Amino acid sequence: MNPLFITLEGIEGSGKSTNIKVINNYLNDKNINYINTREPGGSEVGDQLRNILLNTEKKLSNQTELLLMLADRVNHIETLIQPNLEKGITVISDRFMDSSYAYQGGGREMGLDTITKIIDGLNIIQPNLTLLFDLPVEMALERARKRSKLDRFESEDYDFHQRIRETYLFLAEEDSERIKIIDASKDIEEVESQVRKILEQKL
Repeated sequence: MNPLFITLEGIEGSGKSTNIKVINNYLNDKNINYINTREPGGSEVGDQLRNILLNTEKKLSNQTELLLMLADRVNHIETLIQPNLEKGITVISDRFMDSSYAYQGGGREMGLDTITKIIDGLNIIQPNLTLLFDLPVEMALERARKRSKLDRFESEDYDFHQRIRETYLFLAEEDSERIKIIDASKDIEEVESQVRKILEQKL
């Protein structure tokens, strides 16, 4: 089987990190080699950018925020994602390009067309499969508050997160072959069942 590039997307508190373990267990059962990574922070450079991007004390313009995200992404592709795919290793990333469309394009209201124009010419590869963990904003933010201290994105207001959710759902409608919606409002067992069913269909 050819290696897959699988990404997980969703608003804050949607359960992406928890379900990486579900994907790992599934791939282990199938004896498929894989690595886990994340954005921002999937490389040494990315870790430094992550500290800037998530720091509540940092004041960044919308354009600066987007360009830092893209710098992290290009470095991530060049140093980790592409090399592993070329070695036949499946890559699982907690967030990727759809996050920029949702957070900066939707949340920051920069617009999807603006994002597309900025990335035109960059070597941004396309995931084979994206799992979108969707749930109401109120539920997601409550989970995020219980989980840990809120970062710079989590601290934004309700409308910001609602715009992100709506943008994600729009992206899923536009690219339903790649982006599969998971109802993350369900209990853990049912969410896991949804994830495994989609993986079965893809693999």
